[in-house]
Amino acid sequence: MQNTSNETVYRQQLKGRILQIATALFHQHGIKQVKMDDIANDLRISKRTLYEVYENKEDLLFEVLQQHDNVERQQLLEFDKPGTNVINIILEIYRVRTAEFITVNPLFFEDLQKYPNLLTYVRKLHNDKEAEIVAFIERGKNEGLFLENVNYGIVRELTFASEQFVMNNFLFKRYDITELSRIMIMLFVRGICTEKGIKLLDQYFAENA
Repeated sequence: MQNTSNETVYRQQLKGRILQIATALFHQHGIKQVKMDDIANDLRISKRTLYEVYENKEDLLFEVLQQHDNVERQQLLEFDKPGTNVINIILEIYRVRTAEFITVNPLFFEDLQKYPNLLTYVRKLHNDKEAEIVAFIERGKNEGLFLENVNYGIVRELTFASEQFVMNNFLFKRYDITELSRIMIMLFVRGICTEKGIKLLDQYFAENA
């Protein structure tokens, strides 16, 4: 019984190490350039051991994306401190995500487009957050920061479509990612803000120009 427990702990620890190393390599070099051999070598384990945990690179990528989504959800909870409002949270997400994207090789996003199953999964993650997004919008309206007379279903669809356009057309290779993110906020967040919300956004960008 003890041996089984130890094996389970070891396997979970190994899985965590694999995800950590794989994420770092994918972000640094892109997906296509990284072989399963490279991940095994960095971990100093055999390729056979790696394949016992993940059957192929796509399975590994699924978990990399899933882990990233879990981290994002946890960060969102941490950003929502007492006294914060929806604009504070959006700007904190903007700051953290932009700093993160700057460190990622554009090839990672480009290569991701070659995995239809992963793109379907990304869409599912987006759809799964629907209730949370609706609640967040309602909170913004209650705080007097988001407009009341707006069809937010359309806003959500346009926002997601624009994000996909940026990825599918590799705009992140042609433009600075910080500028892209800022313009997305100006279009899809500032556009639904009340005067009070606009003032908070404009103040932030004026101070962080």
